[in-house]
Amino acid sequence: PPPAPPGPRLTRSTTPPPRVPPTLERAYADYAAGRLEQAAAQYRRHLATDPNSTDALNGLGAIALQQARPGEAAHWFQRSLSADPSNAVALGGLANVRPADNPVSEESRLRALLAQQPEAPQAAFALGNALARQSRWAEAQQAYFAAFSRDAGNPDYLFNLAVSLDQLQQHALARSYYARALDAAAARPAVFDPAPVRARLQALSEGGR
Repeated sequence: PPPAPPGPRLTRSTTPPPRVPPTLERAYADYAAGRLEQAAAQYRRHLATDPNSTDALNGLGAIALQQARPGEAAHWFQRSLSADPSNAVALGGLANVRPADNPVSEESRLRALLAQQPEAPQAAFALGNALARQSRWAEAQQAYFAAFSRDAGNPDYLFNLAVSLDQLQQHALARSYYARALDAAAARPAVFDPAPVRARLQALSEGGR
């Protein structure tokens, strides 16, 4: 007998993910490679066509942080929040460059942000910094670890986690995370200065406290 005709092919239609604009792709690639001036130029170019792009605004804020220009960083993060008031990257960045006068209210706001966006490492990192400013190192360590667990290659998350462990006298773990922070900083831009980190790592390796 002749073969049965093939049955209908059932397919599920899917919507392709939105394509990242080329300027943003180039900007992120430059940023990840440490080419901060080129990245900033690409982000600014993108803003010329999309002034409310939170990706570009946050990128310029992050670059200003890397280059130790906190006032400029705050400007870009504030513009990002004007475009998207719940943007975790901008909220976390602004909390880091412009700490609140009232640490209790700042902590409450950051905890609420983290509850709303639990997968945002920036919120956990900002909370860790707020707790560290109060010398609440055990809680800060937990927040830094949460940030690290969501972005394990971020050198600043690794560094601050190491500092919190150092403060808690967990020197073996601190030594490990200092070393990982230095390794990560060779691949991605970092805010921290590597020189004192190397010195502290050397002291810990020699049994210092």
